[in-house]
Amino acid sequence: MQSRTLALASSAIALVFIGAAQAAAQTAPPQSTAQDPATQETAAEIGSEEIVVTGLRRSLESAQAIKRNSDGIVDAIVAEDIGKLPDITASAALARVTGVQVNRGAGEAAQVQIRGLPDISTTYNGREIFTAENRFVAIQDFPAGAVAALEVYKSGTANLIEGGIGGQVNVRSRRPFDFDGFELSGSLNGVHFEQSQALDWNGNLLISNRWETGIGEIGILVNGAMTNIDFLDATRENDRFVSPEPNNDIATGDFRRPNGQGIFYGSGNRWRPSVNAAIQWKPAPNFEIYVDGLFQGYRAEDRNHWLFVPTFGATEFSNVVLRDDGSNSLQSATVTNAAAPDGYDAFSKQRTDTYQIAGGAIWTADRLKLSADIAYTDSTYTQRNANIDYLFTSSPVRNVVFESSQGEGGGTFDFLDFNAADPNNYQLRGLFDTNFQATGQDIQARFDAEYDTGIDVLSRIQIGFRYNDRDASRRNGQRYAGLAQLGILYRDLPVDIALIPRGFRYDQLQPDTLFAGPTFDSVFANLAALRTIAQRGGDQAAIDFANTGDPAFNPLETFTANERAYAGYAQVKYAFDLGLPVDGLIGVRVVKTETTLNGTSRDDATGVFSPVTQQSEYTDYLPNASLRAELTDGLQLRLAYTQTRTRPNFIDLNPSTTFGTIPSSCTPDPANPEATGPDAPGCNIFNSSGNPDLQPLQSNNYDISLEWYFSRTGSLTGGLFRRDVSNFIFRNSVTEEIPNAPNVITNLPTNGGDGRLQGAEVAFTSFLDFDSLPQWAQGFGVQANYTYIDATTELAPGFQDRLPGQQPFPGVSEHSYNLVGLYERPQFSARLAYNWRSEFVIEYQDLQQGFLSPLTQQALGTLDFSASVTPIENITIAFDMLNILADPVKTDRVYNAAGDAYNFQTRYIERVYSLGVRFRF
Repeated sequence: MQSRTLALASSAIALVFIGAAQAAAQTAPPQSTAQDPATQETAAEIGSEEIVVTGLRRSLESAQAIKRNSDGIVDAIVAEDIGKLPDITASAALARVTGVQVNRGAGEAAQVQIRGLPDISTTYNGREIFTAENRFVAIQDFPAGAVAALEVYKSGTANLIEGGIGGQVNVRSRRPFDFDGFELSGSLNGVHFEQSQALDWNGNLLISNRWETGIGEIGILVNGAMTNIDFLDATRENDRFVSPEPNNDIATGDFRRPNGQGIFYGSGNRWRPSVNAAIQWKPAPNFEIYVDGLFQGYRAEDRNHWLFVPTFGATEFSNVVLRDDGSNSLQSATVTNAAAPDGYDAFSKQRTDTYQIAGGAIWTADRLKLSADIAYTDSTYTQRNANIDYLFTSSPVRNVVFESSQGEGGGTFDFLDFNAADPNNYQLRGLFDTNFQATGQDIQARFDAEYDTGIDVLSRIQIGFRYNDRDASRRNGQRYAGLAQLGILYRDLPVDIALIPRGFRYDQLQPDTLFAGPTFDSVFANLAALRTIAQRGGDQAAIDFANTGDPAFNPLETFTANERAYAGYAQVKYAFDLGLPVDGLIGVRVVKTETTLNGTSRDDATGVFSPVTQQSEYTDYLPNASLRAELTDGLQLRLAYTQTRTRPNFIDLNPSTTFGTIPSSCTPDPANPEATGPDAPGCNIFNSSGNPDLQPLQSNNYDISLEWYFSRTGSLTGGLFRRDVSNFIFRNSVTEEIPNAPNVITNLPTNGGDGRLQGAEVAFTSFLDFDSLPQWAQGFGVQANYTYIDATTELAPGFQDRLPGQQPFPGVSEHSYNLVGLYERPQFSARLAYNWRSEFVIEYQDLQQGFLSPLTQQALGTLDFSASVTPIENITIAFDMLNILADPVKTDRVYNAAGDAYNFQTRYIERVYSLGVRFRF
């Protein structure tokens, strides 16, 4: 791994130095006039002749123009051809942007963060878009074939919709006036997933035309796309808990070890249909009316297999090997008479349907520009789960290794004289059933006015208003029946049993990789029969499963919300000459938010359900100020200050509270109160709740950047940034001590303390456009960027006594970089891209004896390759390969205050191949 990384890095660094020498020898072209955006969409407008791009070089040129001419700090990814982002998924393309980090799994990139912060907002053509009750939409839900550009706003301006403290990602689609006339283009790709051994098909088709008519010019565009993923991720792991517990001494002859090991196969077939359409009408040269429509779908049939192999019970250890770190902890052993392995087969059907219809008008007259836009969004997400829990019929002897010294390390196990692929070795342990639905709707409208004053000092004035009325709901019903006492073998269930596709195709350490389990289709075809079996689990199970249909929604897991936001802004652009051209923005955005949340609480002591309503109202004042100075021709300096707010998610604001009951073992005993009374270990009442009093996340943001544009596709940029953040949201348990009664422990989200995120980033892009080089050599290019982030925060109040002061912020890598080698000629192009991020804390876990453990992901690099050839005009054959190295995602769990750790998970994600054809006429 390290040698491969160093080889790639050496090649890219060599290209950087060559490009820098070429840059110094060139004369930069004059800087184009800066764009003056009145809406988020126009911040990216660079002329219709530049929206339709072909080739890597042209897409880099368009992205550079967006960054150079924007009023804020913006990076962009522009499709190199219609239906062709530089990566086969939109979220993977974002990973190439300086300062953007993603996590990979399930055959794709996800969980986009900007400069280490997950609190981002998403817009579609400048309008807010979301999935169901969430505040944002996952970028991977946009098929790459439907995206014209991805714009990453790292600093805001007053005219932009109030976004997350991390920033904003705008997904831009195409419109018919982007083209000169008739346009027909599309693609079809066969995609092979190596671990699942599945073949899927992805594609898109765009049809657009524009006509001169008696009532003006009219254009119509329709674009449809489909992406398919059929993945298998394979994980081997050690249990998070250890014995003896972290704060307990180790007895003579004993040793510390994880309580077990596990195998997790996460697999699924996911497909995303998408259709967008646009109509543009210009009844006059200075007046345009438009209508946009979007359907975005998500379908998933996921099947997850989990096997837990305990090392506890009446366990006997032999062939013991201790780790050589002096911690008296176990490295490997032969385990006999441990508890029997168990696990589950989880099957889920998921569906999202999101619709957005919007329309608006733009009118210009001399120096005045007026625009109005109104949109309606409707999104529904449903999920049906059926989990079949199982238990091995016996407990096999096994060799366990908690920390292998070979290969990628981590934990493994090997059953002796036992076949885990034989369904006769499995019996039914339980049935878990879930019915979930979430919805979201909104109406959003905005009006913007822009006036070019003609005055040098105060060149432009902008004002605008926006109204948003948002509804959200979440409903859940679930039930469980323990069925191990029935002694039903897998072979006797009313389902088909088959071998689960084998994982660990890149791993030679795990001996047992084949397991038996029910098939997806047979489980959902026979749910009623399985629910009938569940009725035999006992009195409560008979009640819960009396209805063999989907579980009814539980009032305690239901909430509805309404949020209204009224926003207004005023912003001016100034420009003057102090020996060098200077311009910038000064503005403020004022947002009033009114929220009403409705839920239900139940007092288990009385069984009474009570409706709960919580209302809140607050106003945010979000100033912004920026400066851009053209130091020399092609060299510019930017300074920016902004304030941002991020509203809490609706689920965190949920006012419902579930009241727990007093455990029977906690009945007070006057004769021995410490043994069975309220102070006895485990004698607590556990409640669960949202927190309608949560405060929005707040951030003061400071940015400075220096940008050198030495050619149309060449730039060297660097920046410093800082975010002073407060009110991060953590899930926390709050204890209420009641005299002579059990403590009441309520798990709820709470605001943490202050945090700070600061860092630096640098990026370089260039092609080797030396006149002295032969034509074939001038096709070489390079992209390289690096981001350093120092991010710390105070944890939530319940955690601060165990980890006081500033702690690393979850999800943030201190270092990350991209190295991309490019080659392009008229008939051929290729790209080799390496992405690396350093280790980071995933989360803090309160696991055993009050010890707060950080779960840490180790550093990871991924290598992707793409190439295309155009044998005849308008026909291109393209090949892509993702995750070439197939290095696993590895995590560690610290289990004591001394910092001792075991590898937690070693997860192998998909290597993906794509071969297809694109056409354009």
